[in-house]
Amino acid sequence: MANNLSIIRSSEWWEYKLPPLLAIGYATAIKSDGQFIKSIPHLLFLLFSLIIGAAYVSIINDITDIDDDAASGKSNRIARVNPKVRWVFPTLCLLAGGLCCYYLYPDWLSILLYTIPWICFSLYSFRPIRLKNRGLLGVLADASGSHIFTSLLMISSISFITNQSVDWLWFISTGVWALCYGVRGILWHQFYDRKNDIQAQLNTFAVYTDPKLFRTREVVIFTIELLAMTIMLFCIHYLLPIIALFVYLLVAFSRTYKLNYTPVIIIAPENHPYHILMADFYQVYFPLSLLCTAAINEPYVFIILIIHLALFPKKTITSLKDLKILLSMR
Repeated sequence: MANNLSIIRSSEWWEYKLPPLLAIGYATAIKSDGQFIKSIPHLLFLLFSLIIGAAYVSIINDITDIDDDAASGKSNRIARVNPKVRWVFPTLCLLAGGLCCYYLYPDWLSILLYTIPWICFSLYSFRPIRLKNRGLLGVLADASGSHIFTSLLMISSISFITNQSVDWLWFISTGVWALCYGVRGILWHQFYDRKNDIQAQLNTFAVYTDPKLFRTREVVIFTIELLAMTIMLFCIHYLLPIIALFVYLLVAFSRTYKLNYTPVIIIAPENHPYHILMADFYQVYFPLSLLCTAAINEPYVFIILIIHLALFPKKTITSLKDLKILLSMR
């Protein structure tokens, strides 16, 4: 099991990308007027379908990166797997993904939104197209596959099974937020790997972009993201997520000025502790506040809250530890 989890690189996306997507699903279910509990089986199915997609992405990315990683001296997990066996894993993921599309039928919008990320990441990884090595196109492909269409899938699919019409303001604002957050995520990764990618002679966006000259653009991206999140909170119109946001802002402010962490939008400092702005809110505070909101009207949701905490404990524990340290400081 440990080897399988290593191959699909679950430690790199499980606690970071799944909770924000579930938060979008939770919020959409809350908007369905008392059908939150009824939507839980479908939310679990969507979680499974996203895990299958994430596993596919991780595996094909490693397979197609074997030569580049060797050139830059980076470790590659799939390189240790017998070449005759490597393609079994993505093939199984594709079959499972096809079954997920069958289950989504006749919700054609959700089938489309679920299929697009598979296409985006295939184009991102496979030669001769390999968008990963094509600058800005690679950034947009990664953001589309990881965040934009998966977030919109949560809205369309939960709306479909709860028989509610799509809230287009919620849909569009979520798409803009996911675009900005997704772009921040992949650019953070690219700038973090910039030296290795230069050594491997790759053509990622970060390779030919001077980090010092990117500061203004990262502020613009972050500002649009915050505006989109503001509209999203307006669409939800519940108090607990707003309270959770203020608690997060207090923690982020204290981390910066009491613990001397550098606040980061995209480009992180070397050899100095930092925290990525709003990441903990999306990964911890936002989904938990939504579950607590749902539990006020449907107490059985507290069981779902416990399950969520059991599935995604590390980031929550880290946030609680930081909050405890900050509260104990004078």
